[in-house]
Amino acid sequence: MPTFVLLSTVSAEGTTQVKSLIQSDREFQAQRGKQCPSVERITSYALLGTYDFLHIFEAPDAREAAKVALVANSFGAASTWTFTAIPFSELEGIVEQL
Repeated sequence: MPTFVLLSTVSAEGTTQVKSLIQSDREFQAQRGKQCPSVERITSYALLGTYDFLHIFEAPDAREAAKVALVANSFGAASTWTFTAIPFSELEGIVEQL
């Protein structure tokens, strides 16, 4: 299954309610499970810098990955960026074909 990376920033309103971020993440994961049952969360991190959160997940395709981003937006993410992640072990095979 393809791997995706979701980077997000919290909205200005969300930053004023720091203690609710943990509860929001739990609700996000529950909603993601309901809306996107074929998606598997690999890991998540809180970040320092330009982005506030990083979620790594596997999804069957880009459509399901887009749903994850939309669910994240519904929980107060001001912006999200979703990327396909290719493991280096697979990249080696791609490079060898060139």
